[in-house]
Amino acid sequence: MNGVSVTDQNAAIALTPDEIVAQSLALAVKSHDEGDLAEAEKLYRAILSFQPTQPDALHGMGVIAHQCKQDEVSEQLLRAALEQRSDPTFHNNLALVLLELDRPHEALREVYRALELRTHYPAAYNALGAIQEKLHLRAEATESYKKATELNPAYAAAHSNLGKVLYEIGRSADSEKACDRALELTPACPEALNLKGNLLRMKGVFKKALDYFDRALEARPVCAEIYNNKALTLKAMKRLNEALVAARCAIACEASFAPAIVTLGAILMDQGKLTEAIEQFEMAIACDPENVEAYNNLGSALIQSDRTDEGIEAYERAIELSEEIVATQKKYDMACLLYTRFSYEKALDAFNSALADMPNFVAAKNNVGVAMQNLGMTEEALDAYEQAISLDPKFSAAYSNKLMGMQYSDRYTNADVLELARRFGAHFDRPDPRGFADRDRSPERKLRIGYISGDFNCHPVGFFALPAVSGHDHGRFEITCYYACDTDDEVTAYFRRFADRWRPVTSKSDDEIAEMVREDEIDILVDLNGHTAKTRLTSLGLKPAPIQVHWVGFTGTTGMSTIDYLILDPVSAPPGADKWYAESLVRLPYGRFSYVPMVQELVRAEPPCLSRGYVTFGSFNNITKITDEVFEVWAQIVLAVPGSRLLLKSRALVEEKVRERFIAKFEALGLPLDRLEFRGAGHYRGMLAEYNDMDIALDPYPFGGATTSCDAMLMGVPVITLPSDRLASRQTACFYANMGVEGFVATSRQDYIDRAVALANDPERLREVRKMLPDALIAAPFTDSAKFTARLEDAYRAMWRKFAAGEPAAPITIEAEEATA
Repeated sequence: MNGVSVTDQNAAIALTPDEIVAQSLALAVKSHDEGDLAEAEKLYRAILSFQPTQPDALHGMGVIAHQCKQDEVSEQLLRAALEQRSDPTFHNNLALVLLELDRPHEALREVYRALELRTHYPAAYNALGAIQEKLHLRAEATESYKKATELNPAYAAAHSNLGKVLYEIGRSADSEKACDRALELTPACPEALNLKGNLLRMKGVFKKALDYFDRALEARPVCAEIYNNKALTLKAMKRLNEALVAARCAIACEASFAPAIVTLGAILMDQGKLTEAIEQFEMAIACDPENVEAYNNLGSALIQSDRTDEGIEAYERAIELSEEIVATQKKYDMACLLYTRFSYEKALDAFNSALADMPNFVAAKNNVGVAMQNLGMTEEALDAYEQAISLDPKFSAAYSNKLMGMQYSDRYTNADVLELARRFGAHFDRPDPRGFADRDRSPERKLRIGYISGDFNCHPVGFFALPAVSGHDHGRFEITCYYACDTDDEVTAYFRRFADRWRPVTSKSDDEIAEMVREDEIDILVDLNGHTAKTRLTSLGLKPAPIQVHWVGFTGTTGMSTIDYLILDPVSAPPGADKWYAESLVRLPYGRFSYVPMVQELVRAEPPCLSRGYVTFGSFNNITKITDEVFEVWAQIVLAVPGSRLLLKSRALVEEKVRERFIAKFEALGLPLDRLEFRGAGHYRGMLAEYNDMDIALDPYPFGGATTSCDAMLMGVPVITLPSDRLASRQTACFYANMGVEGFVATSRQDYIDRAVALANDPERLREVRKMLPDALIAAPFTDSAKFTARLEDAYRAMWRKFAAGEPAAPITIEAEEATA
């Protein structure tokens, strides 16, 4: 009809073999791009059955094998493709496979070949960056990823990888920019979502971080790395059971993924399951023998399990595997952990090792001093603190440690202490200019009292402060406790119970604490640490409360102009002592402490000398208080009483080298080992019972006992003490003055010796004192918490009245009379 026959119309168009292959290849590539790997593989195989050396089909099969984690097969297929044609894409993909096979140097050769064939090849630069990261060439990797993004600004994966390497080298702000760009381009990019979550986690924005990890898991449901990061975030939030689930999910995704196994172990360690944690860390090492964090955490768990030598060995392996600066930090971390486990000698060695790597490592220099001080090497410790201050004149911990250490040494005067304290104050007094013009100054209104301390727990400061804090009149005073420690024990529970508000501030910065105090509208902020461990004194330098006070924690001046008052008593601060303090002194009538026995049911024995036939002198004080002069005096006392013994109990005495040093010192003074006994620390009730093994307690000087003196007297053991012009030396004398007990306060070194020897030679008096002292202690006004707290509240009210009247801080003396409403 139109000149075309039916036969011609239906005739098949004949295709050449090359055209058949081309069409099949196009279909295979389309299926491959759409993620239908089964269909793509079927088509690639069909092509190869027809043309066994077809390079594009070999390449496609190689890529599928890689995607299915069959990298050895992938390598063979890609190399077969390259034998047929030297193609930049083939070289680049082979490089990625070789990288996955942990052969980065071979991968490097392939990617460079790809770039020779195609100079402007974004994917090759992206692959190059990944290889350089594997070789720890992070600066070079950064440049490679940047080049990839320059060549293709819409390359989301390259932006994400750039963000990742910037994150790893500590350039968080730049990392976040790259990450955000990747998410603009591809909002569901799992790598970028994961990175964003990590960036938020490192900022402490945990809830938002979890949202990003969950979004990343929606995009890639089976990913060990993302689950692991989620677990780390939940761990940081202390949601340990959920963290455990996430870590196990990570391991389910990839059984040999060492980072997740390490995370699981770390969570178990946080739960106190040290044995299980150790098993996980060892498993991680079996999966990855060079996993630094596995060795690091294994060392920590072993040391906490009292397998110290094994722990140090694991830490040392972590240090060997780490880059130089990281290795130094790990030495420091190991030293800190050893210190917390009271392995002071080993901690000192590790701190010194860190310093050998980095001589200007100020925190390590400071902690060398801390370790030395706990080993009784006070003078050497003081020199270390001064060196730390020289390295960094604004390193607050070194000032505080030296100021505390000076209390133990007879090498310094009150004037020396005041001078250093004022240096501290000059650096850290920086009051908020906002002031308190809008504060209600009604003199008799209800006051908001804030107590800030890291010792609201089973600690001497906690024991002394709790009776007063728990006894406040909540009709006249509102109490807020700012707690700067994670320890939570039975004493903490009491503090929390008696506080109107409880504010954990361990992880807060000085500025955050100060703002919290301002928002709580605290009228009088009372510091209970001063220059002791866990202090947050520098936050008071911002002057967040109109009246600021130091009480209990420290035995000297803070040196800060922002601290208005220091609470003492007439014995601790006799007339003329005010000149040694930067603060105005408040003198309470019954002493500066309130002591209430934490254990009520006690078994007191008669003086042990009555049954043993010899006198036991002793001290349960920190050995840091034992100066060279105290060694001499104590040796003279023991040698002057035939057959007598000296019992010393302190945590550091578990260290063999410490005992050896003490034995050598005493033997050099003529006191043999058979007249010495050393004991380590124990629980509180057991420690009290050990006073039944002592006849006479010897108070060290110039830093005498406080809790130890009260505990000794509670058990009926008299304490011979020698006060001087130093506050730290007058604590026991203050207790005796308020107990109405005489006869145990010496006036000189020789008088100290004479009183101890005379008492040792009078067993009948020892028997009488044993019965009299506990009653006198319990009857003393400083053990009457209601009476003591009323006087303390009088002091707070007197401070407030001065402020309300617009008067500056000035000395206050509180009389021993009933509190007025």
